[in-house]
Amino acid sequence: MAASKLHRSVESSRSPDGFQGKAVPPRHQLVAEAEEPVTLTPSAFLKEMSLSTQQRLAATARDTRRPHIVQLLDMSETSHQKFSAVDLDQSLFQPFPSEVVFQSYVPCEVYEVPLVLRNNDMVPRLVKVVLESSPYFKLISPTDVCRKVAPGMPSTFHILFTPEENKDYFHELTCITEREKFIVPIRAIGARAILDFPDQLNFSVCPVKHSTQRTLLVRNIGNREARYHISTQSPFSVDPSIGTLGIGDTMQVTVEFHPLKTGDHSSSLQVHYDTGEDVHTSLYGAAVDVNIRLDRNSLTIEKTYLTLANRRSVVIHNRSEIIAHFQWKAFVTQEEEEQHKMRLCGRLQQQEEGEMDRFIEECAVDPTLRERLTVLSRIFHNERAKVRGDSMLFSDNIFTVEPVVSDSREPLPSPPPEMRSLGTSLLPRLAWERGDQVSSKAGRVEKKSCAIEGL
Repeated sequence: MAASKLHRSVESSRSPDGFQGKAVPPRHQLVAEAEEPVTLTPSAFLKEMSLSTQQRLAATARDTRRPHIVQLLDMSETSHQKFSAVDLDQSLFQPFPSEVVFQSYVPCEVYEVPLVLRNNDMVPRLVKVVLESSPYFKLISPTDVCRKVAPGMPSTFHILFTPEENKDYFHELTCITEREKFIVPIRAIGARAILDFPDQLNFSVCPVKHSTQRTLLVRNIGNREARYHISTQSPFSVDPSIGTLGIGDTMQVTVEFHPLKTGDHSSSLQVHYDTGEDVHTSLYGAAVDVNIRLDRNSLTIEKTYLTLANRRSVVIHNRSEIIAHFQWKAFVTQEEEEQHKMRLCGRLQQQEEGEMDRFIEECAVDPTLRERLTVLSRIFHNERAKVRGDSMLFSDNIFTVEPVVSDSREPLPSPPPEMRSLGTSLLPRLAWERGDQVSSKAGRVEKKSCAIEGL
């Protein structure tokens, strides 16, 4: 019964066109160097996984790579032709396919792929193929395997594959010529999860310093449970970033675009499967300024008496289509803010080193104090963490701003369409303001300076 099943499988594989006609490359085909892995889009991955073994073989008809040579041999021991026209970094025989691949198979059926070895030399050469014992793979050699292969002519071997279940299998063939040994990998691709992400996701034009989200409904259209890890780079983010999804199940994936600078932004959304494949979706978004502004760039507060206060107001106009959140900051740019934080952390580091030196000297006198060394280190660690997490809002002993930050429950709303030409305004109260900046979390007021003087 097994023999009849094998016979039917082999006969079905030899269609009128035949495996051999599809497998043998053109005689003058250039041999390609080993290339970097190709970036797969979701649609390309789906197409590749949908191919049968025969279709996969036909698709690689022009994808021939040099094999991996594992050992050089002494030609004088096996041949009188001690010199070759083939360079040492190339094998005497070129294998096709460069990797034997089986896919889309059914357990207990028999599948066959031919391996063609073409003599690249100018003289006849011997070649031998060895397959280590395996319950899943079998090698069938040609009847004239002991004869030399003429220049430019092929010798065809056949690899039979009988899977027990729909999972991955790996093996390899060792090809032995008169001059070297090289490896031809065998790979059987089992069940795969396929998440139907789009090839591209375009956020189009979005406000700068504002979050724009796109929610995707993703389905597992493969034949295996998906165990995935999704990642991307700023200014894009994704949620969820890790998880599992059953066969045929769906989930929502939210991709967020939060640009901090105007201009075009592009990145890649990478989906990594537990089976080793990486699939990439192209992300694009353009960040632009929106019409959010101050009504003036400077403000003079009338003189006042000691212990008393004098107030003036500056108006923030929101004529955009989004809700704006704002903060009064101590620095004009994010770079200046980060540099200030680095200076503060550097001072704390110097203070910590000085305290440590003093503490070690005290420990030399009283060894019991060594237990407090970790406490001192943790104190400075916490201080540096506070500096890095500080929002650097405007703060001063004499001058105040109310509100210094917009209330998350009552942000600066966008006006209705019929009022958009007028906009929505907010009047922060300023008491003896000296020269601080307003930072809008969305819009054109990016660290906009408002200089205020007190008399």
